[in-house]
Amino acid sequence: MNCIVIDDEPLAREKIRLLVAQDVSLQLLGCFPAADKAADFMELNPVDLVFLDVQMPGGSGLDFARQLPPEVLVIFTSAYAEYALNSYDVNAIDYLVKPVHPARFAQAVQKAMDFADLKRHRKQQQQQTAALHKDHVFVRADRRLHRVVFSDCRYIEGIKDYSVLHLSDRKLMVGVNLKALLEQLPQDIFVRISKSVVVNFRHVSSLNHQDVRIGEAELLIGNAYREYLFSFFVEHHVVGR
Repeated sequence: MNCIVIDDEPLAREKIRLLVAQDVSLQLLGCFPAADKAADFMELNPVDLVFLDVQMPGGSGLDFARQLPPEVLVIFTSAYAEYALNSYDVNAIDYLVKPVHPARFAQAVQKAMDFADLKRHRKQQQQQTAALHKDHVFVRADRRLHRVVFSDCRYIEGIKDYSVLHLSDRKLMVGVNLKALLEQLPQDIFVRISKSVVVNFRHVSSLNHQDVRIGEAELLIGNAYREYLFSFFVEHHVVGR
């Protein structure tokens, strides 16, 4: 998680910097003595979490937090506990009272990580729900947008940052990696069978523990995907046992 520190007190900034350095889940991008300098930095750099002092010359941390995009998380740091209640008005993750104890810092960071994971999970659920209510997706290839109906897509091969869609009557190479493309597809139809292949199970003619056959294509199953693949297949596609 990328983070920055904003505090007008040099010793306070250094204290938070040292705590951040001890947490492997955090990547410190910068420390700033004022909110305006941090704002300039954030226009050009992606920041996930801000450790923000409440009282600073030239503008309060509370006012700055109100201007941040909703996806940026905030943990306030202050020598004054009485501002803690106000922090809830800007949906702060936590409020740390100086001097910040390492255990309390770790607790606040964990809350931020848990909240970020929850938001990520909700976004994935929303994307999957949206995919279930449509039968196609548009992809960009050959300088055009192509409408790809899910039922026409037999399987997909990933090649570095590109994906090759094997359709019933043609192939399309799109500038999207396999993971990102799979997130846009209905998860009850498309499943990953290896690091570089996703198949549409409605086109599978046969399979064993080594490969999946779709038409004339024999697609090898990756060792890391085999157990999940067969549990998925039995759950969604097998009648009887």
